[in-house]
Amino acid sequence: MNRILLLSVFYFQFNVMATTFIPLSLDKQLEEADGVVLGEFKGLEYRKINDGRILTEATFKIIKSAGIKQSEIVNKNNFKVVYPGGEWQGLVYKVSGAPKFFKDEKSLLILKNTPYGYSVKGLGMGKYEIYKEFDKTYYKSAVFPGHAKLGKISSKTLNNSLEKMLGESLVTKSSDLFVFKSNTTKKVKSEGRAPASIGNSRTVAEQLDKKEEEASNPYWLVILFAFMGAYSAFSMRKHRK
Repeated sequence: MNRILLLSVFYFQFNVMATTFIPLSLDKQLEEADGVVLGEFKGLEYRKINDGRILTEATFKIIKSAGIKQSEIVNKNNFKVVYPGGEWQGLVYKVSGAPKFFKDEKSLLILKNTPYGYSVKGLGMGKYEIYKEFDKTYYKSAVFPGHAKLGKISSKTLNNSLEKMLGESLVTKSSDLFVFKSNTTKKVKSEGRAPASIGNSRTVAEQLDKKEEEASNPYWLVILFAFMGAYSAFSMRKHRK
């Protein structure tokens, strides 16, 4: 009985530890991060991965981002972010400390690139809520909203940290869809092919005339050789007479 009680206490303590967050500076949270996204939450889906774990796949419309290549976004209106837990076949798999999102909510996410896609770094610690004060935008930690340093981060402070840790500040994406263009395609575009009209019409006409002339040459050769053969036979007959 004591052993079972001890195991129960240990399990309870483990779960408490799992839900305990330590406040870290923004720069510290951005260490080893692969990008940051300011996006609008659109919906949830769930999937089961190879090891049997359930993942939640949240869809966002990207408003701004930093540190993420355009080719990795593909569609800014349908950007996926994953984190552990979710629902599968009627069962709910809860993970303590996982972030929570509300329909059309705008938030800032610190992301880590994983084999399963971009995930929220540090679970709930990787989410920052957005609010305005005197027409200025501020960000606050979803876990420590009242913290002296994490509860009110100005846009300037945020961008300074992003530039220092990720190499760029938040930037707006210019297009909804990204189409990858290979170097070959770019080379063809840069060299280009002039349309067969106006300035090139004379050149095209000359090329066609040349092709027609080349195509007709064999026929003239056949006629010439036939004439030479007939003339040779006529000369031989005349010589015999």
